[in-house]
Amino acid sequence: MRRVSPTMINFRRATTAVAVGGALLTAILAGMPAAGAATAAAPTAAHPVINTTSQGGYVAGGRWFRFVATTVTVPAPGLYPRYAEVVLGGTTVSPVTLAVKAGGGPTSVGWSVGVPPFGMGGGVLNKVNPNVGDRLLIDLYYNRSGGGVVATADDLTNGRTQNINISEGTHALFTAAEVAGVLFHNPGSPSGDIRLWQFTSSAATTYSGVHGTMTGPWTTSAIVDTTNGRASGRVVLSPSVLFSRGADFGVWVRTFLA
Repeated sequence: MRRVSPTMINFRRATTAVAVGGALLTAILAGMPAAGAATAAAPTAAHPVINTTSQGGYVAGGRWFRFVATTVTVPAPGLYPRYAEVVLGGTTVSPVTLAVKAGGGPTSVGWSVGVPPFGMGGGVLNKVNPNVGDRLLIDLYYNRSGGGVVATADDLTNGRTQNINISEGTHALFTAAEVAGVLFHNPGSPSGDIRLWQFTSSAATTYSGVHGTMTGPWTTSAIVDTTNGRASGRVVLSPSVLFSRGADFGVWVRTFLA
């Protein structure tokens, strides 16, 4: 099995995100075009925007993807309970998610199928047990011949690694690969923009073996959380511009009540 080099609410409740999670993820992972342009607060003009009520990041679409990965430094919990995720999904399959919560700990790395992580429909990789400050590589690999998605978390700081094989048929069509940050809930607008996650070495691979970053040879869309889930709402959570040839970006909570 391959390894990769280390080279998705303001006052909206977490229960709302869970209730709409399946439909939301399906829309995002299908690589749907934006309903409208990003607001001035979201520095994502270079890419079409998908507006949501929970996530900020990027999604690659328009190809069949067998692999997605990113690396994050586990942050302290802070005022904004949140997680970072990688997702493989599409319009004809249930999305598969691997995520890490801010704050670390033995239950901080979770996987799920068809629903948001850290609830029903998944589990945790408790052997990794990252601490705040650890660099964590998370990735999903669809083994087409074996018919499973391998979810792997690799703590590059403490050396602990764990993976789990998630049953999936050999004919699944994962048409999108997502890297994003998600808010469980939001206690209010900050007085200034705050970076919640920094993603580095983000990568994706197609079924035919084409490698790239979030801006590889495929369609790239930005995911933006607004107060009403539409372009007319205030931006709550949004990604920075992509840099390092599309491999790196930050996700920021914005001063959405200003």
